[in-house]
Amino acid sequence: MALWDKPTAVLDRFGLSEDRIILIDRICHKFKIPARGVVFVFEKDDYQNYPNPTWKNKAVYLNVAVGGVEEMSPHHLVDLMVSHDYSQIIWLSKQACASQDIIFVWTLSHEIQHLEQNLRNTALSKAGHFLGRTLGLIEIEETKAQNAIPTELDANLKAWNVTRKLLGKETADTFVKNESISGKHKQSFQILISHKPNDTYDVFGRTINMLRKYYAQFKDLQARSNDGFVRSFNIEEICLELSHPPRFQECSKSKTCG
Repeated sequence: MALWDKPTAVLDRFGLSEDRIILIDRICHKFKIPARGVVFVFEKDDYQNYPNPTWKNKAVYLNVAVGGVEEMSPHHLVDLMVSHDYSQIIWLSKQACASQDIIFVWTLSHEIQHLEQNLRNTALSKAGHFLGRTLGLIEIEETKAQNAIPTELDANLKAWNVTRKLLGKETADTFVKNESISGKHKQSFQILISHKPNDTYDVFGRTINMLRKYYAQFKDLQARSNDGFVRSFNIEEICLELSHPPRFQECSKSKTCG
């Protein structure tokens, strides 16, 4: 079997209920998920005290083929990454797996949208990663919140859309409204609620605009940064790639996520 070519699968370390497995299948059918090379990991642990901040997140999407192995990671995840069975990993923490349906649907949909962004153009994923590492370190006109990053706003718009379809418009819209008023991430939800979940969002154009808008500050930051990824990120080249994205190749859906 070729590298990264194992059939798309679910690694259930959490012990998902039958109802939750059915819900996962319904979520997956709202996306174009490759039949090979993707693994969904539903975790039995949380890693809030883990040295690698990646695993302190509620959920994570990784392109191992491009980004390499997160070497300082729990052993079972390192083994998964170095196996070269799967190029794409979507990981949900114990906290996310144990959450109520609306949080679970939102979280998983958000991460799958990051997968689709990467499948459309890896330059988009790289740009989102760059902005995530740098926007907090420069002066910007926008609110400094997750949804100021176009790839994050795009993922949350998709999550909102999927949540409305699976759990009902009223349930999803009430959740977004409440989060924008008093939620832990209310600033991000305030950005989100200024959009409509069914509107087309130009994530490519918005990403290019942000990279160009703060180009001078980014270049100055790159010159001073000790972060190898930030220093090597080629803004001009990425903008060019995003200006002429390759045609999206629809991947054949697997019957389920696993």
